Amino acid sequence: MNILASDFDNTIYFLDDEEKNKKNVEAIRKFVAYGNIFCIVTGRNYSDLKILLQENNIAYSYLICDDGAKIFNNVDYCLSTTYLEKEEIEKIKKILDQEQADYYLDDGYNKTENVNDCVKIVVNCKKESVKNHIVEVVKKNADVHIYASRTHVNIIHKTVNKEIALETLIQLENLDRAKLRVIGDNDNDYEMLKTYPGAVIKKHHPILEGLKKQEYETLKDYIEEIMNS
Repeated sequence: MNILASDFDNTIYFLDDEEKNKKNVEAIRKFVAYGNIFCIVTGRNYSDLKILLQENNIAYSYLICDDGAKIFNNVDYCLSTTYLEKEEIEKIKKILDQEQADYYLDDGYNKTENVNDCVKIVVNCKKESVKNHIVEVVKKNADVHIYASRTHVNIIHKTVNKEIALETLIQLENLDRAKLRVIGDNDNDYEMLKTYPGAVIKKHHPILEGLKKQEYETLKDYIEEIMNS
């Protein structure tokens, strides 16, 4: 049995490449059908992700959402949740209001106004200079994990990232760590790629270059190599 944890956007799913999506989905289906474990690890929340999983008929054994703040099994039972601390949320809201930023609180399923049920703060922003400024200001004033993605700034609990979430999943489900492989393309995949054996998609964030991982054109290619080894 093999265990593969994969990033979602631009690793499994491509917004503008339906043909690549179909090949990846079929490879995942075969991988799971042969008794292997496939875990999706994404910055998306559960509700947003599930829409795309259902539309594309993507198989999975586990879902790690909001960069690790929420973990689900294959029947969508939530195994673990890590909330943002109320004190940190209030600090960050003041900062973002001062910056006139467009943001919302996320409870792992939907937007929320409840600071007691928030796992992530999402700032809508595409301009690199603005994203970098927000990251810098929040880091100086709040004790959280914050990073900029392609179109957002994402803020989660300081103990949350994809690597930690995978370790939590291993402990909760008594999985064999030695069999785990990972693959991704973006900077929020860095920690899990640094810690676990794996690969990167050929078109990836420059920060992953230093890890010197094997590159693959598609997830399908990597899955086929794992299954044939």
